[in-house]
Amino acid sequence: MKVIDFNFRDIDKMIIQLDDVKLLDKVDLKLDVPYYGVIYIDHEKGISLRILGDENNNLIVGVPYILRYDDIKNIEVVEVEDYKNKELVLKMLDPYYSDSHIIDIRKIVELDKFRLRSNPDTVLVNFNKDNDTEQMWCRVMGSTSDGLVCGLLTDSNLFDNLVRGTNIMAKVSDNEELTCIGRIDL
Repeated sequence: MKVIDFNFRDIDKMIIQLDDVKLLDKVDLKLDVPYYGVIYIDHEKGISLRILGDENNNLIVGVPYILRYDDIKNIEVVEVEDYKNKELVLKMLDPYYSDSHIIDIRKIVELDKFRLRSNPDTVLVNFNKDNDTEQMWCRVMGSTSDGLVCGLLTDSNLFDNLVRGTNIMAKVSDNEELTCIGRIDL
C-alpha cells in the first residue's frame, strides 16, 4: 500500500525501506538502494519523511533530509521492524511529539473526517453567518472542555475580524459538522 492509502495513525513513527531514487533527487542526496526513512508528523508541515540513510551511510545525526506529504504520498510502504537504530530514531522525533494536547487530539477518531489528509493537525471548520456558511482550514492548537482551540490559516470572506492567525473555538455540532462556536482573544 502507498502512504496515501493509510490512516496517519498507522504509519506515524514507522521506519520504512525505500528504493525510489527520484525521492533522493528531490533532496539532492546519493544513497545506495535500498535506503531507509521514518514517517512522522510535523505539527506545522504535516506528514513527513526523514531519510535515515542506507546500509553504509547513517544520516540520523546531522543535516536532516526531509520530504513532505506531496512528495511521498504515492510511495509504497515497506515497514522495517528491526531497524538497528530504531531507538535513536524515535528519540530524534521527540520534539515533534512534545505537546501532549496535540497528541491526544490526534487520537480522536471522530475528527478524522475533518482532517486534512496531509496534516492531521489541520481541520476544516464551518463558519456560519446568517444563511451563509464558509469553510476554512484551521490548525489545531489544543482543546478545552468546550471544544478545540484552533488558529485560522486563511482570512475569512464572511467575517472582517477573522483573519489568519486568529484563534477560534470549534466543536462537532449536532449535525455532525465541525463548527466555529466563537473567537478566542488571547
